[in-house]
Amino acid sequence: MNQSMKNVFLIFISVSAWFMGCTPAPEKEPLEERKVYMSYTDWAESVALTELSAFLLEKHLGYEVIIKLTGVDTVFQEMATGKADAFVDVWVPQTHQNFLEQYGEYLEDLGPNYKKARTGLVVPDYMAVQSIPGLRNVYTRPIAGIDTTAGIMRNTIKAIQVYELENELEVLSDPEMASRLENAIKRRESIVVTGWEPHWLFHRYDLRFLEDPLNVYLEEEQIHTFARQGFSESHPAATTFFRRMVLSEKQINELLYEINRHNVPREGVESWVQKNEFTVNQWVRGLAPEREKIM
Repeated sequence: MNQSMKNVFLIFISVSAWFMGCTPAPEKEPLEERKVYMSYTDWAESVALTELSAFLLEKHLGYEVIIKLTGVDTVFQEMATGKADAFVDVWVPQTHQNFLEQYGEYLEDLGPNYKKARTGLVVPDYMAVQSIPGLRNVYTRPIAGIDTTAGIMRNTIKAIQVYELENELEVLSDPEMASRLENAIKRRESIVVTGWEPHWLFHRYDLRFLEDPLNVYLEEEQIHTFARQGFSESHPAATTFFRRMVLSEKQINELLYEINRHNVPREGVESWVQKNEFTVNQWVRGLAPEREKIM
């Protein structure tokens, strides 16, 4: 290579280096915004599953989690319109069927977190009545219910009709229903409540479901986590976590019990997490946010 060609080559290298230095490096793909809005109801398992999810998302996945207590109808409306991200207490296929028929096309099903749920009419084990039709002419007092928009209330109205019961259905909250049941048990009085499992009441008292020969209530349902449409794309880490978070009957009953015996739900969650470290580690494995490297 002669001297003139060398000079041209050096000039080319210098100019190329100058352009490369002035051209900004390709932008990194932005990390997902780790902020999630979760709605929940005052039902025992809804509080427990929400508090557990929020605690683990914050501690292990680096999320900021905002939780909002509201009615179940509002939960589905807000998810469908994008005002809420996720709800961990959707009962399928029956209890929340009407909400899924109305809003399902705007939601994503992230899978079950508990697979052996059940609803129905519940009595203390000391009561002699065995079935729902057996209540006729034996128990004429009101049935203690929960909030009007709950699926179990809709099914109970149907049960009163098809079994030709004369009982009224009281509208209470979950805590009010539980308090009513506890007071009746202390006095060994007869009482019928709209009940479901999992619930801390089953962990603390001897209760049973009344037989339902016409199958107004399903024998078994599942509790699923649902999210707004597009959630899995915008929050892949949280989505993976929710899909992994599946509790056994023993685990969920212990979680409900721990939360009920603590004044602050988060304290009950922390107590449960300490006793279930192996399970929790399987849920959160590999989902922590990557730390930005310093060159």
